Amino acid sequence: MNETDKRTTAIDTAADQVKTAADRVAAKATDTIASAKSVVTDTVDTIAERTHAATDWATHKYDAVAAAPNALIESGAEYIKARPYTAIGIAAAVGYLIGRLRR
Repeated sequence: MNETDKRTTAIDTAADQVKTAADRVAAKATDTIASAKSVVTDTVDTIAERTHAATDWATHKYDAVAAAPNALIESGAEYIKARPYTAIGIAAAVGYLIGRLRR
């Protein structure tokens, strides 16, 4: 084997070692990236679930608050329909009391 062949063989060996090392680093980096991707995906999913739950809760509370005045009016209307004379008497008494308090 002459001097040129020895150098070529040494260069080829060094190149193979560098390639092997680069492949190992790439494999580790790929595993690390996959692991990080999994963690980020899980975190985003958890945040999305909690946000959805909070939105549902807020919507339910908003609907309950929005419906409260209507329920009160309907309840009052039912009471007046069921007891019209009592309702007139209560209204007259409240009106009288407010008139007396304002003097």
